[in-house]
Amino acid sequence: MKTSLAIAIPLGLLAATVFAGSSVLQQRTARQAPEDESLSWRLLVDLVRRPAWLAGMGGNILAFLLQAVALGFAPIAFVEPVIGCEIVIALPIAAHLRKVSLGPREWGGAFSVVFGVGAFLALVDATGGNSSPALFHWGEAAGPAIVVAGIAILLARGPEGPRRAALLAAAAACFFAVVALLTQSFVQLIGDRGFVGAIESWQPYALAVLAPIGLTIAQSAFQAGPLAMSLPFVDSLEPTLAIVLAAAAFRQNINLSLPHLIGEIGGAVLAIFGLFLLGNSPLVHSVYQQTEKEKRAEAKQAEAA
Repeated sequence: MKTSLAIAIPLGLLAATVFAGSSVLQQRTARQAPEDESLSWRLLVDLVRRPAWLAGMGGNILAFLLQAVALGFAPIAFVEPVIGCEIVIALPIAAHLRKVSLGPREWGGAFSVVFGVGAFLALVDATGGNSSPALFHWGEAAGPAIVVAGIAILLARGPEGPRRAALLAAAAACFFAVVALLTQSFVQLIGDRGFVGAIESWQPYALAVLAPIGLTIAQSAFQAGPLAMSLPFVDSLEPTLAIVLAAAAFRQNINLSLPHLIGEIGGAVLAIFGLFLLGNSPLVHSVYQQTEKEKRAEAKQAEAA
């Protein structure tokens, strides 16, 4: 792969921006869906009838395409952390929609994410790798991620709430990390074989199966609680897992010399701290209280009808 960060990073930031707006739209809509539709295809059938959710889904598709193009210009280790900045954009959007101002804690979290991701990207120095490895290496990487996702889903059984939202978001992050690997592999196959040759491989069909599953779990996480309790887990776990899985499956090389390793870990910790600082902010939680009121009002209207 010929790396071009001058193209990949702006595309990643653009994808993160589109993902951010889409997440806010989808969470606001998914919170209005009945609880018994969680983790069911009925949830998507219900949501697809709602214009706001369709607009968010259209944004997701556009963002995914931008992400795919970015992955054609740089390894996962460069692109996924940039996508993880989504929450930095999503929360101010949500605050604007609710006419709530972000304070020092929120901006501090945002700066932590930005500086942490920036430090990681400056030091990671990812190179090489084979984006079409043997199936055995795919199994080594994707298998444990899918198992962990299944365990998180089992642990998430129970009523709606922050715990359920966080566990389902973690499960969605596992699926999305595998989807990121499949996306990069498919994009590279298109470059090597052309589109017709690429669709003769198994990767696009695995994408067609795993992406909707991840989407359903993510929408269930949005449905189960405020965006502030789900998006931080997706945005911190997805890039972290994707980088680890890429190293395992693609054998991508990351600079692990002691000075670089210390800086990479420090940047990652700073970014994750910022994500959870944002996700646990009382001010950010207050952004979504009106959504809870809207849901209760809608339920009362349904009972009255």
